Amino acid sequence: MTIINNLISSKVISNLDTYQYTVGAAAMHVVNLAISEVPISGITITIKQNSNTVASTSAPGAAQSLVQLITTMNCAAGDVIQVIVASSTPSDSVPNSFKGTLLIKQGSIN
Repeated sequence: MTIINNLISSKVISNLDTYQYTVGAAAMHVVNLAISEVPISGITITIKQNSNTVASTSAPGAAQSLVQLITTMNCAAGDVIQVIVASSTPSDSVPNSFKGTLLIKQGSIN
């Protein structure tokens, strides 16, 4: 698990992992994860708020240039946001098998 201590402008990811952020102040929060150059894989992306699934998607069966998942959540102070990048395909567990950009911010999508 990777703990995100502060709101970030963006974080480059390249490994299967759970990325976790604890909300400091009540507000709307946006989570945007874009994985580029996705090979044929079993990658799934799940966004959770306090262990409840808010949004999820899976990589398609054919190679794609981009898989993206964006959601906005109304969060209270102390809420836990988790972004889980998982896969059932062994080749996805190899470091740097994909590249992605994770953004967690206060506010709206725009």
